[in-house]
Amino acid sequence: MKVFNKIVLFFNWIIVFLLIGAYLAAYISPVQAWYFAFLGLAFPIILILNACFVVYWLFNLNWNILYSLVSILIGFYTVQRFIQFGTVKKETEANSLNIIDFNTKSFGAFEGEKYDKELFFETLTSLKPDIMCFQEFVSMNTPIEKPMFEKLIADYKQFYKFNLQETENAVTGFSISILSRYPIVNSGFVERLNENGNCTIFSDILFNNDTIRIITTHLKSIAFDKNDYKTVAEINESNKNANINYLDIKNIASKLKHAFINRSKQAEAIRKFIESSNHKIILTGDFNDSPASYAYNIIKGDMKDAFMKSGAGFSSTYIGKMPNFRIDYIMADKDFEIYNYKPHIMNFSDHKMISASVKIN
Repeated sequence: MKVFNKIVLFFNWIIVFLLIGAYLAAYISPVQAWYFAFLGLAFPIILILNACFVVYWLFNLNWNILYSLVSILIGFYTVQRFIQFGTVKKETEANSLNIIDFNTKSFGAFEGEKYDKELFFETLTSLKPDIMCFQEFVSMNTPIEKPMFEKLIADYKQFYKFNLQETENAVTGFSISILSRYPIVNSGFVERLNENGNCTIFSDILFNNDTIRIITTHLKSIAFDKNDYKTVAEINESNKNANINYLDIKNIASKLKHAFINRSKQAEAIRKFIESSNHKIILTGDFNDSPASYAYNIIKGDMKDAFMKSGAGFSSTYIGKMPNFRIDYIMADKDFEIYNYKPHIMNFSDHKMISASVKIN
């Protein structure tokens, strides 16, 4: 038994060091050391493995339990970014803004199947949004998604809009758009480091004689192709008959590395913009990265994360072919109160729509 425990302890040390590396991923730029970003991506798995060691040593009444237990407690703030016990839902308070953020995936233009279109609008009606931020918000002008864009604009025609175009033949956003119940007095781009729709925009809204800056972002996507998704699926399913080769794994790792680096540069540009702002900020977006990432940590700064303040359970907002993570966020200035965070599943997108209320103090 002593020999076996020594072997277990050896692997325990390895997993503890990996957990410490995962904590460091939030503070080390992938430009400087990209391998930490992979540990950040694997944080939930590494955390669970450490929890398993805690349980093992607990049943054996062994002091070695301290290695994993202390390592978990040291980074408990990071753990809270993934797991929350929740707060009681409350009625929307005065002087509050109802916020939604949603990567629409072009309202299902690429799905080629029927879905419950009314659920999206019924959800919006119940949420009574004041600010709507969208990513992958571009119409392909097909019979699938075109009616969704048209109905959204018709239902919220009184809203002010930025980065959205209405023509005789189509209604579309330029990949990322902001709609506001309150007047937009200024707007523009925060950063456009990528040639595609992965960029960041802002709109300053006039609310109760105060100017609030709304920022929404879509950080660099991984850009997996069908073969990459097939490889990921086979790895997840542990398919014994899968024909997974080294080049497939290397290609996926290379794309992840490229995306990590690009997102870190975008995050730093966004942080610079935030620090130069004269207005208090509400920020939303699809970060394409987990709460243990450098991009998340740099953008968040001292802002409040809606899930951490009022979420419940283990949150995941991505529900596509990759492992599920929380990659969509609503954040608010540290002086604001943020509450009633909730995710909403729409069956035409691989992202959940998320909502929260922000009280402007």
